[in-house]
Amino acid sequence: MSEINCEAALVKVFDFLANDLEDSDKSQVKTHLSTCEPCNKEFAIESKISSLISNSSIDAQTSFASKMQNRLQSEL
Repeated sequence: MSEINCEAALVKVFDFLANDLEDSDKSQVKTHLSTCEPCNKEFAIESKISSLISNSSIDAQTSFASKMQNRLQSEL
């Protein structure tokens, strides 16, 4: 397995977070992040942002569904 540089690792971070990489690419990114502090910091930031977006999307969907259910029940 060949090592990848910072630029290549960071290009693949979003796919890594989405679990959309082949096993070999996933392993390369994981290895790079474990040995490169600047990239690991960038990954932590992107991971947090991704998590916040995902959670806010779920909250919005839940809120919308709840509002629609209440509205439908009040009309019945």
